[in-house]
Amino acid sequence: MKWYSWSKEDFRELLYTKYKTMEENYNGCIGLWESNTDYLLTGEEAEWLPELSIQDQVIYEYNQWITPHCTLYSAFGAVSDLFNYEWTQKEIDEIVEESYNRGRIRGNGRYVKAAVNLVADYWNEHHSDLGKIAYYRINLRDTELVDKILTKNYTLCSWYRGNQTYNNDYKADWILNGTSFGTSTYWHAVSWIGREGKRFIKDNYKGRKSWKLFTNIYEVEHEPADLVNSGTYYTDAYLFTKVNNLEEVKRLNRIKSNILAAMPINSELRHDTNSKEYQTKLHDTNNMFRERLDYVNKELKKYN
Repeated sequence: MKWYSWSKEDFRELLYTKYKTMEENYNGCIGLWESNTDYLLTGEEAEWLPELSIQDQVIYEYNQWITPHCTLYSAFGAVSDLFNYEWTQKEIDEIVEESYNRGRIRGNGRYVKAAVNLVADYWNEHHSDLGKIAYYRINLRDTELVDKILTKNYTLCSWYRGNQTYNNDYKADWILNGTSFGTSTYWHAVSWIGREGKRFIKDNYKGRKSWKLFTNIYEVEHEPADLVNSGTYYTDAYLFTKVNNLEEVKRLNRIKSNILAAMPINSELRHDTNSKEYQTKLHDTNNMFRERLDYVNKELKKYN
């Protein structure tokens, strides 16, 4: 019997083939799954987010290998960056298994929000001694807001529509130079991070740079809004934050979310009604809502 001896080059070629197949055809993300009840973070609230630069500049990375768990791994990295905590393999396995208990079909990808919510729940149940977390949705078209968050060393969980053209772009020099890449062949969840005034994408393949085939972190040349407007990146992303009183933060954010949902409806009713009296009442109601929003934002500031 003749035995075949694998060389290092053969092994690298095998890995390259597996990753190339995955990148061209594998959907680990099936969407964002945002809702009107999401807690929203705007530029004003971002001002009072505490800076994380006092911790250190460590960027936590994980490797999902050829699994459809990219949404979970993006969230793992974001929480690790927030707390300087490295997840154990046991914890990762438990969270992946729990995702199936929450309605995920085995072998399929996951919604970004579903993964973010699961990882937050697990953290708050098992690591509350280190501090509890909440999560907010932000608009990637708001470049000023994104840069405020990234400058403070927070990590954003996001997703994009990719193909081989996208991959070839950033692999050429570890910089994503383009904004539009044609028809997508896969959807993938990643993270946005910031360092030294630049924006980067952190992927979920720790260690692959050592093979000189890929890199796990690459710079983004254009503003996030440009990538969103081209249809490559989705409009929104999620942000984990530390909170001092999770239940109170949830209560205040529920009030805020309901007010933000009600105000546009009141404005439409005011526009469509012919009753001056009703118009005045709707106008006064929205003014009352604005005052309450100011109060809620001041209260939320105490818990971050």
